[in-house]
Amino acid sequence: MLFHPITILLLLLTFTVQEFIPGLEIAQFATLFLPVVFFFSASVASPFAMMLVLAFITGFFWDARYLPGAIEGASEVGDLFGTGADLELGAGSHPLPFGLSILLFGMLGVLMQGIRPLFKRGRLELPVLMVGVATFLWLLSQYLIITFLRGSLQFPAGVWSKMITDTLLAMLAAPLIFLLLYSLARLSSYEIKYEGLRYRFDGR
Repeated sequence: MLFHPITILLLLLTFTVQEFIPGLEIAQFATLFLPVVFFFSASVASPFAMMLVLAFITGFFWDARYLPGAIEGASEVGDLFGTGADLELGAGSHPLPFGLSILLFGMLGVLMQGIRPLFKRGRLELPVLMVGVATFLWLLSQYLIITFLRGSLQFPAGVWSKMITDTLLAMLAAPLIFLLLYSLARLSSYEIKYEGLRYRFDGR
């Protein structure tokens, strides 16, 4: 089965590509979080056990690279978490615990697993929308935890606009990643199966 090893290699490659993706100044410095979008997209094409493996890899490498203390300069932290206001609200003084991203990706990956039947049938409307929803929830969860650790909830307008633009970028990139996964599945003779509740969409 070549699909899963290649998917893992592509996921690792997205972390390298992420280093060269700039923020879009014309869109509130919106950032395409490529490893995150790839994980959410791959979660729809992978069985539950493989999704958990991808969640661990994504969360581990994300925390290792982007948590405060893993990089030089607190100013970079505010941008990489995508809220645009993390530094202002004290992300540097209240760093997120290592391993939190693994938990977040695992829970959101479970959410993405529910739409696997649509992905198998080639219906990408809801999967693309759900990638956006999962990306927004991921950003919002981090921001809420940061503000909770700081001891006060604040929601500047810039935070919402940054989250929304990041989410829209994720939804724009999702169809391309889905097509890549479709092509990879076809070339590797991988069949996307749904192991959840059995439901016949033809009504029989």
